[in-house]
Amino acid sequence: MTKQVLLRFLKQVDKDFPVPLSKKQDLDKFADKLLEKATILTREENGEILSLVAGYTGNIENNSAYVSILATLEKARGCGYGKSLIEEFISLCREKKIDSVHLYAVKENLPAVMLYKGLGFVEYKMKNEPRPMDLHLIYYIKEN
Repeated sequence: MTKQVLLRFLKQVDKDFPVPLSKKQDLDKFADKLLEKATILTREENGEILSLVAGYTGNIENNSAYVSILATLEKARGCGYGKSLIEEFISLCREKKIDSVHLYAVKENLPAVMLYKGLGFVEYKMKNEPRPMDLHLIYYIKEN
């Protein structure tokens, strides 16, 4: 995947999040970081990314992978791409003997929260939570 293709996708889904990605970080730098350090899985059609999950499975703390982004173009929603990509990401983590996968979701983003909980993610509370306004979810691979 080229940076240009990834950046085009990030710009397309930027404002689909309750808080746009570009309000949290520079999209150009985010694309570089994902390409350099993340495990990226996509569903594509004619060279266009329709859905993407990216997360970190190497150099991780507490043997827990982290999903940084899951996004699907509006025209491709309802096809199950997000669900299948998260399942694929979990499967890769299982192969790598990773114990769990965690992520953050905006509490009010009910479709995302329902997707994650439907896959077996549970709410996770930690002391000194770095993102207390978001919902911290974790999937325990060994238990599922």
